[in-house]
Amino acid sequence: MAFLSRQDWLKRLLFEVAAGWYARKLATGPEADLRREFADFLSPAPGVAALDVGCGPGHLARLLAARGCRVAAVDRSWRLLRFACRLAAAEGLAVEFRRGSAERLPFADGSFDLTLATTVIYFVRDAGAVLREMVRVTRPGGVVATLDPAAAMNVASVRACCARRGFDRTDSRKLLIWARAAESFNQRFTEPELRGLLEGAGLAQLHLERRMDGLVWFTKAVKPSATP
Repeated sequence: MAFLSRQDWLKRLLFEVAAGWYARKLATGPEADLRREFADFLSPAPGVAALDVGCGPGHLARLLAARGCRVAAVDRSWRLLRFACRLAAAEGLAVEFRRGSAERLPFADGSFDLTLATTVIYFVRDAGAVLREMVRVTRPGGVVATLDPAAAMNVASVRACCARRGFDRTDSRKLLIWARAAESFNQRFTEPELRGLLEGAGLAQLHLERRMDGLVWFTKAVKPSATP
């Protein structure tokens, strides 16, 4: 029998055992505000075919669907997908949810105009492999986007950010959980590291912005069109 690493146990705890708690944690507070800010950063036009990789309870997928996108979403957790389906149905939103791995997305090459992943790249074993898979399912000329912790994110910096912004205890606790996860996985990105990952996946026209007092990266980049 294979033994699970500390990181694997953390993933199992968050995404399976505590799926309901995780869905509620992300639904409100600064993480929800950041998600809306990310959607504004992407500014997809109505009708865009979008894929949310590692969608969790589907909060961002539903937000994009409400803005008129044609949305598919994938996650490996059955429990989180059940929450996602229920929430989308309750809001009358059409989102195609599928179970699958970020490393092997269950879609054909060039299926989407926009492929995105929020708090996923820092959480996987091989960030480059996931980005290459995201590029594969994006059409030439389409956009790949990510949201992940910057190198500056840690428990101390998040505490300071919460104090500056006047977050209450509940919202501060939510962000501190994220900071501890980022420290545990030790994948918080400097700008050169993130640029290297994106360019290594074959992306161009990189646009990187630091948000939330410099603790979070928003990125978007273009899959180049095939040369004749």
